[in-house]
Amino acid sequence: MARQLGSPARAADHWRRATACGMLARMNFAPLSMVATALLFVGALASAPERDWAVIAGPSRSTLPQPQSKVVWRTDLAKALEEARAANRPLFVTLRCLPCKQCADFDAAVLEGGGALDPLLAQFVTVRLTDVKALDLRLFPVEGWQDLDLSWWGYLLSPQAQIYSIFGGKDHVSDSSRISTAALAKTLERVLEHHYDPRRAEWNVDGPAPVLGGRASTPLDLPGAASWRKRPGAQSLAKDGCLHCHQVNEILRQPALDARSFDKRRELDMWPLPENIGLELERDDGLLVKRVAPESAAARAGLRAGDRLAVAGERKLFGQADLRGVLHRGPRGAGELELRVWRGRELVLAKLELREGWRATLLGWRKSIADGNIGAVPGFSWPLEIKPAERAKRGLAAGKMAVKPWFGQNSEGLPAYVAGLRADDVIVAVGGESPDLAQREFMTWFRLKYEPGDEVVLSVRNTKGATREVRYIAPRAGE
Repeated sequence: MARQLGSPARAADHWRRATACGMLARMNFAPLSMVATALLFVGALASAPERDWAVIAGPSRSTLPQPQSKVVWRTDLAKALEEARAANRPLFVTLRCLPCKQCADFDAAVLEGGGALDPLLAQFVTVRLTDVKALDLRLFPVEGWQDLDLSWWGYLLSPQAQIYSIFGGKDHVSDSSRISTAALAKTLERVLEHHYDPRRAEWNVDGPAPVLGGRASTPLDLPGAASWRKRPGAQSLAKDGCLHCHQVNEILRQPALDARSFDKRRELDMWPLPENIGLELERDDGLLVKRVAPESAAARAGLRAGDRLAVAGERKLFGQADLRGVLHRGPRGAGELELRVWRGRELVLAKLELREGWRATLLGWRKSIADGNIGAVPGFSWPLEIKPAERAKRGLAAGKMAVKPWFGQNSEGLPAYVAGLRADDVIVAVGGESPDLAQREFMTWFRLKYEPGDEVVLSVRNTKGATREVRYIAPRAGE
């Protein structure tokens, strides 16, 4: 049940709580131990007295300095950090995987700025990074703080490189259903108000600053990198030196895949949506609750439309991606999550009961699965979608599987071709199942269903309408 926290506590109490948490800022963390860092941070928060969130998440007392004369996108992060420290300005760092087309339009909109963004961006030290393989994981602990199936991401950092906020996200609907320039402007504004609040240092809610001495650790230093580089999927790195964001996800999974301990049912439930806990948020605001799903965890906890998210899991929220990050780092199965929301002028605490399976989302859009290192491939290069007109012409039922196999240039060596599948055939079922899936969604479904060495049975219809079975052994990618 939700309960009201009331008005801000007295300043003396607030100072005592902040001082009790001061030990957190003095901790040192090993550069490669991102998980250990997160656990230490969470443990420190758990042992500290409860913070006065009504003050921390309440109205800001910030006074913004004069903005810089223009927005300059820097490429040298080390120099940008020095500049941020000297000027006491926060950093806004964008990461864009240039070969990917996904999010290209949004990236261009951010770079071009405009009336809504430029006055805010001019208050930040702005940095644009485009080389994922050189990403410093001490500053950007991507495993817990970035959805790696995206090609654009934003980090909002303190001058000491503490993570204030993250920005980015998409879903199975589109590249823009979770982000907009209006939502980014809201996040930038909220971070500025937080950064320049004179009480921020005593609150001590921004997490530990990374220790930056010595050599940077990068995605190619991760434990799974050496094994992953031997896979056919690493050809882009060998060919032109390009490492894609989604391939970092593959590298992170590679040790468990090598050990045959990877659990497809529990380890692919990353970056849950607000809807997973029953919340639909206003996209352009990022924190305003638009709707609460009946019988959901949010509904059972007493949340309502019109509430405004403030804090989740001991993190101050600046936008929707911050909530998704908390959910991503949250319970793997059943558990509990504390949310604090503004309801009018009252800060309300809601304890959400999360039931087993709460994290599950649609995965068909995720390139790190469809084109990645999980499971088997279907024995032909790609499942092409059949348009409604051709479905009708060939008497194929709507709402059922109907895909054409594409073999690429070397069809004769592919297992499905050897077994008798041809380019003018239509696959109407796999293993007796017939979900209406094609292209990346089909590939994801197949990889989750099959492992290399499993028998595959295709139900296939030829141009004359006759149906037959095609049987073969599922290969691994590259075979």
